[in-house]
Amino acid sequence: MNRRSNKILKELILGNQQNVMELVEKYNLQERTIRADIKELNAALQEYGLPLIASDTNGNLFIDTTDKIDVGAYEKFICSHTFYTYYLSKNERSTILAMILLTANGYVTVEQLKEIIGVSRNTLLHDLSELKKWFEENKMELISQVRRGYIVKSSELQIRKGILKLLEVNGDNNDYETGYSLGAFWNFLISQMDKLNIYNDVKTYIIRQEEVLQSFLSDYSFFETAIELTLVANRIAENQTLPEYYADTWMDLKGSSKYIFSSNLLEIIGEKYGLHIPTVEVLYYTDCLKGKSYLKDRTHKSNALDIRLMIAETLYQISRCFGIDFYLDFALYDLLIAHMRSAVYRLQTGETLRNPLKESLLKEYPEVFDIIRKNIGTLEEYIRGEFSEDEMSFMVLYFASVLEKEKVESSRNRKVRVALICETGRGTAQFMLAKLRTLDEMIEIVNISSVHNTNEIKNAGVQMIISTIPLDNVELPCITVRSAMLNTDDLLDIQKMVLEVIGEHMEDHSEIGMDIVNPDDVNIQGAFYNLLSEESIVIDYPARDWKDAVRKSGMLLYETGAVEERYIEAMIGNIEKYGPYVVVCPATALPHADTSEGVIREAASLVRLKTPVEFHHEVNDPVRYVIGMSVKSAESINQAIYDLMMIFGNEKLRQMMDYLPDKKSILDAINHLKTMD
Repeated sequence: MNRRSNKILKELILGNQQNVMELVEKYNLQERTIRADIKELNAALQEYGLPLIASDTNGNLFIDTTDKIDVGAYEKFICSHTFYTYYLSKNERSTILAMILLTANGYVTVEQLKEIIGVSRNTLLHDLSELKKWFEENKMELISQVRRGYIVKSSELQIRKGILKLLEVNGDNNDYETGYSLGAFWNFLISQMDKLNIYNDVKTYIIRQEEVLQSFLSDYSFFETAIELTLVANRIAENQTLPEYYADTWMDLKGSSKYIFSSNLLEIIGEKYGLHIPTVEVLYYTDCLKGKSYLKDRTHKSNALDIRLMIAETLYQISRCFGIDFYLDFALYDLLIAHMRSAVYRLQTGETLRNPLKESLLKEYPEVFDIIRKNIGTLEEYIRGEFSEDEMSFMVLYFASVLEKEKVESSRNRKVRVALICETGRGTAQFMLAKLRTLDEMIEIVNISSVHNTNEIKNAGVQMIISTIPLDNVELPCITVRSAMLNTDDLLDIQKMVLEVIGEHMEDHSEIGMDIVNPDDVNIQGAFYNLLSEESIVIDYPARDWKDAVRKSGMLLYETGAVEERYIEAMIGNIEKYGPYVVVCPATALPHADTSEGVIREAASLVRLKTPVEFHHEVNDPVRYVIGMSVKSAESINQAIYDLMMIFGNEKLRQMMDYLPDKKSILDAINHLKTMD
């Protein structure tokens, strides 16, 4: 099972229609790849004794049973997967590694991580190198020490924030909607945090306390509350408690009703699991409860905390429909939250915001509009207002950009599709699969056979065969291994053939990801480069503050004839009114204003600051790159934003641009990315 097949199975279990050709379009894959996913799922389901997935002549998929689907049985099947039977994507693997490091009680060695996840040492070292930067961006430090391993250095409060955010942005909404946990990746995450294995029990304790106090949490708040209480119990069990001085900060919470809720729950936890619960932990959990939404509050006037939760839940639902996963991308998730909060504020205050790109977006992304419209109703009902099409079109712009990015990354991250042929059947194949984890970055096992069947293998879209028995008259590249034990020589031979297959497919840009050859290559569309010129770039500008930096980016647009002078102050006014939502990724701000504020033509400016300045963004400060934009059409802004995220969201590229000596060098570097294949 992998991320894609897990999602397909989950939707079918819940009775949601899935169609092969729609999945082909959604995941930007070939039909045979989707059918190979179904075939592999069915083989595993058959071993587990569960009804299989079938399809009709129109390609509609369904669970092949006349009985009611036993969701609990499928939940057990999904939860039974391990890192050796679930194929982690690179993003999933990095996220799991971050969780392991955050929840570790002491140093963790590379060998221990290999044992847990089952990938090669080189793959882990590359992941850990990238994670160091991620920890830094989130105000933590990943320290490595010879012969001891890796450890995260930060305050306990900051570590908890990191753990909770990983769970928040990667949560399984079925968990809080239906009570069933149907996401294998979510189960991996929660199990790494919950060493006590008490998460399901914790949910029961919370439900009982709701009944006792007659105070009932909304679904999403219940989900967050259960995670937070599970985390508190596990951190106490690991002797990772908060310093006592935090108690002074939260002491005023003792008089609140939520303190009773908190103290009752933690008293139960302490007695049940033999834990001593410090007062500071009761106060900390009370502070967590303070930000939760209760059903009894729905009839009251909306407040900021409830709205935050409603927005988070709405974003969850929309992301689920699109199949979006955020993994370690806190900044993008927070950016979407911030934008939706601004939209709610405008709706509540009666302010109208016109989007000149609305008609183009309606035409280009009708499906995105429909999904947002269908899922935003609960939020509208709560705040007693209805979002205009202009307002929704801004949301469409964000989600469309995310989807375009995921589509490109999906097409670039494909691996060589491999079939395993074993004379002794699937049991031996499972052992081989464990060994082949060391080549996880290069290959994807899409077919397992005990007897050679050429047609079956071709239909699965296989590009290479690994066999334990010699095969005759095989058209595909095939390697016969010495035994299913796969010694070092076998793995080296397999790796050599994989590289040969990749080389054969590079000329015609086949479905093998370019990142296999060089994972640092970035393929952008060129829209951002086309908006720039040497005259609109300034290097190492000594800005006094964020306003000065934004004003400089606007002045460049004005001086190159792209905007009227009033546009400059409108850029600053937007940030003063709506906050630092323009800080779209680490160290990068994208100030802009409405077309009606004096846009003459489409253009961009780029200001590299001599010293980074604070925009007061929670995640992405300080800012060194300020990119002013004046835009008129939806297509160009969407492509330009995609390019910007690909360039400035990449730590290595930002570091490269930090050292470029002049304007021409920066322009040439961006142009090089545009033309790179």
